Amino acid sequence: MSAEELQPIAAETGGTITTSKKSTTLTVLPDRLLAACTGVASLPGFYHLTPITALDTGDQIAVMYHFWKGTTFATVRTSVPKTNAKLPSLSNALPAAQLYEAEVKDLLGVVFEGNPFMKSKLLLPDEYPKDAPPPLRKEADPAKIRRMMGLE
Repeated sequence: MSAEELQPIAAETGGTITTSKKSTTLTVLPDRLLAACTGVASLPGFYHLTPITALDTGDQIAVMYHFWKGTTFATVRTSVPKTNAKLPSLSNALPAAQLYEAEVKDLLGVVFEGNPFMKSKLLLPDEYPKDAPPPLRKEADPAKIRRMMGLE
């Protein structure tokens, strides 16, 4: 994936492009996420959404949508504040996003509005404390969570 291929989508969404050896990343604001991801998915050969990954960066949660084409990757990246960790779901436009979004919700607490899996847990046990932070957030204390669950 070359930056030139993503340039029209970046121009349309107001995003910025960065490149590495095998990947090109388009960073957009949350309200432009759907347009950016559907734009990448419409490029020839980039129909395959691989994982959605997320990372606690301190005050924000970065969410990355990875698309694969042969030996190259395109990533659409956005960030949301931890205090309002909500994004539109891509599941209507890209059905493969449904379970990936549910995984990010369980592990980092991002709610994907419109995804039917947001009301249930995909990976976490039913006993996971409602008042505990999601387990992959920096403020999560595994020992405290185990005590809250009665495991220690």
